[in-house]
Amino acid sequence: MPADNKTADKPEVQDAPGTADAATATESETLAAGAAVAVAKHATMRYATLRIGIFIVSLAVLWGLVAATGHIVTGNGVLYLAMGALLISGVASFFLLSRQRDAMSAQVTRRTDRLADRFEANAAMEDED
Repeated sequence: MPADNKTADKPEVQDAPGTADAATATESETLAAGAAVAVAKHATMRYATLRIGIFIVSLAVLWGLVAATGHIVTGNGVLYLAMGALLISGVASFFLLSRQRDAMSAQVTRRTDRLADRFEANAAMEDED
């Protein structure tokens, strides 16, 4: 007789094939969905922050290039550097931030759809009177 009588009296139950995998898959799908919601929730803020970051980096690079030539940036030179950095960051963000731009677009579309539905529901309530 085994030393542990509690386990000896109970029949051994085996999981159905794939049950553990299904539970793990469901849990991972839930986590992935939660992560997608979290990412989509702040898509506009993330895109704007990355655009500003790319602009600052391009401005710093341009400023460094000008400083490396021995020139001091003053007056209108600052404006020209800012315009150049804006142009460079715009082109770079077009290619680098397409995924974030798509997420932001989806977020804005969902929000406008909800607002339009709410507006139509309010208009329908007024018509019922």
